Amino acid sequence: MKKILFTPGIASIEALGSITRLIAIADEIKKKQQDCSILFRAAGREADYAAACGYKVIQGYKPPIPKLWQQKNYNTVKESSHAHKFSISSLCDVIRFKGLISKEYVQNTFKEEMTLVQNFKPDLIFGEFETVMPIVAKKMDIPYFCTGGTPGKTDFCYFGFSNKADEIYAEYYNELLKTLNLKTIKNICELNQDYNSNKIFVPSIPELEDLKDSSKYIFLGSIIPKNFIKSNFNFEKKRPLIYVYLSAGAITPDMYQKIILDTFLGSEFDVIVTAGGNPRFKDSINSNTGNVHFMNMVPSDKVLKIANIAIHHGGQNTTVQCIENEVPAIIFPGKHFERYFNAEKASEIGCALNPGIYNFNKEFLLKMCTKIIKDNTFKQNLKIYSDKIKSLGGAAKAADFILNY
Repeated sequence: MKKILFTPGIASIEALGSITRLIAIADEIKKKQQDCSILFRAAGREADYAAACGYKVIQGYKPPIPKLWQQKNYNTVKESSHAHKFSISSLCDVIRFKGLISKEYVQNTFKEEMTLVQNFKPDLIFGEFETVMPIVAKKMDIPYFCTGGTPGKTDFCYFGFSNKADEIYAEYYNELLKTLNLKTIKNICELNQDYNSNKIFVPSIPELEDLKDSSKYIFLGSIIPKNFIKSNFNFEKKRPLIYVYLSAGAITPDMYQKIILDTFLGSEFDVIVTAGGNPRFKDSINSNTGNVHFMNMVPSDKVLKIANIAIHHGGQNTTVQCIENEVPAIIFPGKHFERYFNAEKASEIGCALNPGIYNFNKEFLLKMCTKIIKDNTFKQNLKIYSDKIKSLGGAAKAADFILNY
């Protein structure tokens, strides 16, 4: 019986995309080989999601929120000026903001993960945004797979963003590596996918990436689990539908709720606004109007099947899903290295717009959405790349590879 350990990186700030990708692959593995033993190490909402999908979960150490987040000094757009307080310009920024560089995190996580691996004895480990498990897998000589892509590479340098990082951020990881007699690192970003990965599964298509040909990379297209959101979604569409998912990015929930309502209330569109479970999002029946609907969690796969336009933050899952469903997108990534990269790549292949955050206003949104409905210039390109995404095999392809490895 094959044993597989799934480890979405546990961080102070959770990422819905991480757990959804791993669950999608785990679901396909169970479908193909029911006697396969699958275990998740997770915490918080990610642990809840995995458990709700029927998987055994081992709770792991969750680092505290770093002080810079507690002080609310995060990416935001002011109502009057649309001014940025700061940007997330690299993978290193994300690692720091998620609380993954402290001595406590490295020591606690290594101890827990090493014990878990020794007890569970997996045949294969599959990580997502992990910085410690690649080390554990290397020391224990266990195959390590992960999801990844261009923005996760150590040498990422695009559109003014760069993954160059001060060696000090790797200090406690190098202390650990030295005690294990393993090769040290110069850049903490190395641990994400470059340091120790037998295979890197890319949940995208080559045209949305900039990766040199390598036998390590396996393109999957879209890997979103079916029925991940347990809800009786039964939306009655009466007008062209706009799907708005801006999450917790450069535009705060308070801000985009206000602008979306002001823009589309009483318009010729139906609008669904969601935040993917963001606690700062006001999900209330009182927030809903005749044609603008605020919902904290929705099954994105079902919504995008009936959507005509998407307005989103540039997350990889959403970017790929929109193209897969042939939905033209207006993307507002802000100064976020990965989201901006995704937005630019989608724009380059003629499947989306990346108009800049200063265009997140009533006049631009209404004008552009009306124009897209009347003359969808994205239609032909969306069909081409939708077919490409569907041809790559998705989570089922990943499951086949894992089971036959």
